[in-house]
Amino acid sequence: MPARRIALAALAVLILLLGGGIGAGVWKGDWQPAPKLALDLEGGTQIILQAQSRDGSAIDATAMEQARQIMSQRVNAMGVAETEITVQGGTNIVIDVPGQLDQATSEAVRQTASMSFRPVLGVVAPEGSGEPMPSDGGGEASDAGGQDPGESSSAPADPSQHLFDGLISEDSSLAPPAAPAAGDLPYPAWSLDWLTPEVQTELMSADCVDPAAQQERAAAAAPDEPVVACAPDGTAKYLLGPEVVAGSAIESSGVASDVTPTGQATGYYVVNMSFNDSTAASFSEMTKALYGGQGATAAFVNVLDGLVISAPEVQEPSPGGEASISGNFSQEEASQLSDQLRFGALPLEFEVASEQQISATLGADQLQMGLIAGLIGLALVVLYAFTQYRLLSIVTTSSLLIMGLLTYATLTVLSNIPDIGYRLSLAGVVGLIVAIAFTADSFIVYFERVRDEIREGRGIVAAVDHGWDRAKRTILASDTVNLIAAVVLYVLSTGGVRGFAFVLGLTTVLDLLVVFLFTHPVLQALVRTRFFGKGHPWSGLDPARLDRDVPAYAGRGRVRLTGERAGRGSAAEEVREPIAVRRARLEKEAAEQAALAGGGESAPDDPGQTSPDPEDQSVTGEDDTEEQSR
Repeated sequence: MPARRIALAALAVLILLLGGGIGAGVWKGDWQPAPKLALDLEGGTQIILQAQSRDGSAIDATAMEQARQIMSQRVNAMGVAETEITVQGGTNIVIDVPGQLDQATSEAVRQTASMSFRPVLGVVAPEGSGEPMPSDGGGEASDAGGQDPGESSSAPADPSQHLFDGLISEDSSLAPPAAPAAGDLPYPAWSLDWLTPEVQTELMSADCVDPAAQQERAAAAAPDEPVVACAPDGTAKYLLGPEVVAGSAIESSGVASDVTPTGQATGYYVVNMSFNDSTAASFSEMTKALYGGQGATAAFVNVLDGLVISAPEVQEPSPGGEASISGNFSQEEASQLSDQLRFGALPLEFEVASEQQISATLGADQLQMGLIAGLIGLALVVLYAFTQYRLLSIVTTSSLLIMGLLTYATLTVLSNIPDIGYRLSLAGVVGLIVAIAFTADSFIVYFERVRDEIREGRGIVAAVDHGWDRAKRTILASDTVNLIAAVVLYVLSTGGVRGFAFVLGLTTVLDLLVVFLFTHPVLQALVRTRFFGKGHPWSGLDPARLDRDVPAYAGRGRVRLTGERAGRGSAAEEVREPIAVRRARLEKEAAEQAALAGGGESAPDDPGQTSPDPEDQSVTGEDDTEEQSR
């Protein structure tokens, strides 16, 4: 099978795959048959937050990604749908919210994440009854202190049933301290003395079926006061004592394989964490107290932005400030918890770099004007191609249509893939319009190379092949430069410029596919037809219309000049010498030149030598007749 057919078949398969994927997604899934629109075209609010470190240290990509996840959790918890939160430029977080951004959401995305470790004073059902907690709900403080750690409270309602395993000694003689290290609290943070009537009322009235309803109050609670917090999935309501250790005290957090006491792997993962020296003692004192039965329960929680992300029970004290959290975690679950813990140690602050409201009506008008501009540009390119290349412009027009089809299908697929979620912005529309020029430029380079080969005397079929060998190097060099520029813009820019860079890079790659898989194979097929292959005046490949003043090779070592080309078939056609006369003249001139070179001696005139050989005369005569007929 010829290479051109293979290329066209590959392009057809690619188009069918894209079209079939979109059709299947629309039919069986929730895909849209068109690219999704970005904020500037759909309308809404865009906020750009710039990250800064409190201690002046560098901001790494992991910290920014964790900040993005926290902000995403906040906004989603408030019920704001279709919000896009992305990290751009290394230190910027861009938040795109469809529609009008309310004050609560605006404050939520600006707030710096906070984490704290608090002891659990009690766990109840998530529903809010509005009545005080029963007297036997948690027991008296004295009763709670004398209970066994495993019976001091129901197992924490955290669905994962996390277990806390200290990484140090099992010495049971370790005595719990009488008060927390802070020293300014009236009684230990894990004591039921914090359970005042006001706190009981708040506990029972709080509704954790909708965790977002209580999240803001819990996040705003003072560190030295008890607080009611909810599980993220709304399955439990926790009464928590004052903060013992802040999340910023975590020095490191990582994931490791869980093993049995005999050293065998269980197939699950644990999260290891350690605290800095200034807070390790406070954490250790809390674990000793909870392990020794001094607390209302044997559990403590990690509270992130007002939500309980983990509620492990103390299985062993940790005087060294190092601990591990286990709970039959998969690697993904353990990594997520480790990231959340590590985020509490990130000293990041955010300030608003810009905030703008975009009208949906304005976005629709911009999209309409952009499409009109694109159609005008496309029409001008087609008109120019027809003026310059006659019917060869059908290759240009067809290639542009294929380019548009591939671009539309690719953007639609990228928009409907959840992990990518591309949205077409106004800057992307500009990139599409610019891509028309880039694509047309590739065709012009190719066609002009072919026409140059025709001017140099090659046949049309051979000119297409030789012209392609020269043009493809130029096309590759040009598109490589465009692609490098697109990558640099995408990495270093933010906002609309990044959207433009993405479309520019995508269309550059698609331009190469169209030129190699469609334009060149189609032109190869066309020049094998009589209309294009014979150089019809309307084909765009007519040798007579390609720079007539350029001499052309006439064969047999002879160049036909302009006057000869113009006078072919007219009265001005030159009178040719007979073959015998020309042969005699040439031999005589050669003899004279040899005589001059030999010192003036002339060679004898041999009349027999001037007589042409009959066989040569016959062959040469045929060639001359053929040449004259041409």
